[in-house]
Amino acid sequence: MRGPQHLVSSRLTDANTKWFTLASACTVLFMVMLDNLVVNVAMPTISREFAASTSALQWIVSAYTLVFASLQITAGGLGDRFGRKRWFLIGIMLFGLTSAAVAFSQSVEMLIAARAVQGLAAAFILPLSLSLVSAAFPPEERGRAIGIWSAISVSGLAFGPIIGGVVVQYFTWNWVFLINIPIVVVAYLIASSAVQESRDTSGTVATDVPGTLLVTGAIGSLTWGLIEAGERGWGSPFVLGTFAISAVLFAAFIWVESRTARPMVPLSFFRSLTFSGANIDSFFISFMIAGLAFSLTLYMQNVHGMSPIRTGLTLLPMVITQMIVTPIVGSLVNRVGPRRLISVGMLIVAGAALLFLRASPTASFVDIIPAMVVMGFGSSLVFAPITTSVLNSVPTEKSGVASAVNGATRETGFAFGIALLGSVMNRTYQDQFAADASVAQVRAVSEATGSPLGGLIDFVGEGMNAAGWVVEDPRLYADLPAGVLAQLQGSGVLTTIRQASSEAFVAGMHWSFIISSIVLAAAAVLSWFLIEDKQVVGARETRRTPATADPRPTLAAEPGD
Repeated sequence: MRGPQHLVSSRLTDANTKWFTLASACTVLFMVMLDNLVVNVAMPTISREFAASTSALQWIVSAYTLVFASLQITAGGLGDRFGRKRWFLIGIMLFGLTSAAVAFSQSVEMLIAARAVQGLAAAFILPLSLSLVSAAFPPEERGRAIGIWSAISVSGLAFGPIIGGVVVQYFTWNWVFLINIPIVVVAYLIASSAVQESRDTSGTVATDVPGTLLVTGAIGSLTWGLIEAGERGWGSPFVLGTFAISAVLFAAFIWVESRTARPMVPLSFFRSLTFSGANIDSFFISFMIAGLAFSLTLYMQNVHGMSPIRTGLTLLPMVITQMIVTPIVGSLVNRVGPRRLISVGMLIVAGAALLFLRASPTASFVDIIPAMVVMGFGSSLVFAPITTSVLNSVPTEKSGVASAVNGATRETGFAFGIALLGSVMNRTYQDQFAADASVAQVRAVSEATGSPLGGLIDFVGEGMNAAGWVVEDPRLYADLPAGVLAQLQGSGVLTTIRQASSEAFVAGMHWSFIISSIVLAAAAVLSWFLIEDKQVVGARETRRTPATADPRPTLAAEPGD
């Protein structure tokens, strides 16, 4: 019987190898990006199964993105030095194994640990998939290839909640990760046959262990502090201590990298305003998307009582818009220039964040469709131009580490979005729920009559994961005498708590949208002044040719031509 590997090998030619490389890279990339957000829809289910706190739910997402962000630079360096295909395949195998470990987790602690190791595997896949595509395509075709790569990346993020919703609705949350395994097998067989080995032959690549440890610790401590701030408070000694440790580690990282002969991250990259600007944009667009996905999935299920599959399907307007627009934008980058696309796209996304303020405990799905469509359109203008700007701002042989830095920045944005926006939402939720007059009245009655409602109010007030319809889940009252739930429902007390917690949740969510809009608008203005429409090829730079001219002679220039 002929398998995928034989079928691919028999069809490989010099002309189509690059397309098989793109296909294999995109297949596994879709899976990696899917796992950024696929777990979000399963959060309420996981919360109930493991009795997880809001902080634990944030860590289930952030453990993956944190390791993913921290180790991409190391992974890109290893690929550049020892072979990108080799480490790409290692990443694929490890991703399959860790997906199984996540699926069979027996506790929330085990789940978080397995997600962290899964992030390690993803750290090898994402940057190396992009550098393999960059090496396979000549410069004049690279914009189109990166457009396709970006479209797949965006679709993985967009389809994550939808696929997660279908799986959780009809199976169990474990299958969210088990579906990765057959994809891993197929992707490995295709990649091992189609992808050509490549590496950095400049002799300047290095594996900087001290720098890697310092930047990992700095990102980790900062993210930990941001997550815990939602539970402990921003003035907590623990939170302030983690922030201080992070600042010291970041300073030490810069000091070490500036004095290392062959640093893992060449600080010279950041002398390029285009490189710096594109990474700033990557951070903040990911920051917003992560916070949006985290809040909307809980909003749809907890506040509106939607099923997991309906929650996932509510993102279809955004997904469809992204799938249509992103490939078109990829083909326009060389003609229009990335700067205009990025700045306009970031402003549109900032506007979309404000449109999401239409969400409320009584809002219908129709009320947020405009925000979904605008968000999809704006983000589609951003992703491919950012990636193109990053690769065009460094020599071709440095594409591996450059894409790793950009991938790390993007994933750090995801981690920070979950951590910071999640903390803002949770803290706002706690404060508003505690100050609600109707809740205070119910608590007073409970204390006067000796009813168990005080404990229920404390449970709902601890974190936004208990907001909305969670309070009417019969499983919360399994240990109480028969008929207690019916009595509570008949008295209207549960409805009062549900409405108050829903309003508190929406208040926290609105603050996250306002913060996102402000930082995205600022990043849009900044990127206009930082990003230039130029390409670095080897030791030379070329300006983007006008839209009326044929760009191929300029962009196709290679060292030695």
